[in-house]
Amino acid sequence: MSVSPLTGNLSLNPFTFAPLTLGCIKPLGWLQDQMQLMSNGLAGHEHDFYPIVSDSTWLGGQSEYSGLNEGIPYWLNGLVPLAYGLDDDRLKSQTGQVLDYILDHQQSDGWLGPEVPAHRDIWGRFPLCLGLMQLVEVEPSTATRVVPALHRFISLMHNMLAKNVGYEQFWGRIRYPDMIITLQWLYEKHPGNSSHMLLETMSLLNQRGLRWADYYTRGNFIFKDLDILRPPITDRSPVFPHVHAVNAAQ
Repeated sequence: MSVSPLTGNLSLNPFTFAPLTLGCIKPLGWLQDQMQLMSNGLAGHEHDFYPIVSDSTWLGGQSEYSGLNEGIPYWLNGLVPLAYGLDDDRLKSQTGQVLDYILDHQQSDGWLGPEVPAHRDIWGRFPLCLGLMQLVEVEPSTATRVVPALHRFISLMHNMLAKNVGYEQFWGRIRYPDMIITLQWLYEKHPGNSSHMLLETMSLLNQRGLRWADYYTRGNFIFKDLDILRPPITDRSPVFPHVHAVNAAQ
């Protein structure tokens, strides 16, 4: 993202490479075998029996593994490419059922998913939005419902960020690029009348996010084996968000 020195307007820097949309490449050989194993195994059957999915608070149930509300968002973000990569009608049906429930129960102010006892936090919605984005890419007929729902949620998120609420968890502040992907996709493909708001939301997330570039310097990067560091790194260590395996991989 850049700011024009003449007008002060926000704009996006061009992609170095054009992203490939879900569905334009079909898995074959080893990758197809691995995806089929996932479909036949645990990943393809969590919707049937795993409480974090089948009894999720996102679907009117009672089960979550934490107050971050990540269970269904992670599941959807992974199952959409699995279902459509394999062209598996059973898995497609599962994604469709979950999509319908989430969109049918969107709050009037745009909030997606369950409320939490203390206060709203936007982090758990980042992987959900990635899953919804992929679904529209591979199943364009869903755009008529998904895109307006995303715009309503992002309008709410923009207001929350402007008031400096709902963005306290370090998970969201270190993984904010995940949400930037969806925001940039909407800006490029489905901006509606919200182009400026989308750019502002990206800017607000970036301004208040934790800086990856600051960690990847000789003075801050940990070159030693993290397992043998003493004292050990814990979730209270300042560097923890940067060395957490999933954060770093993403």
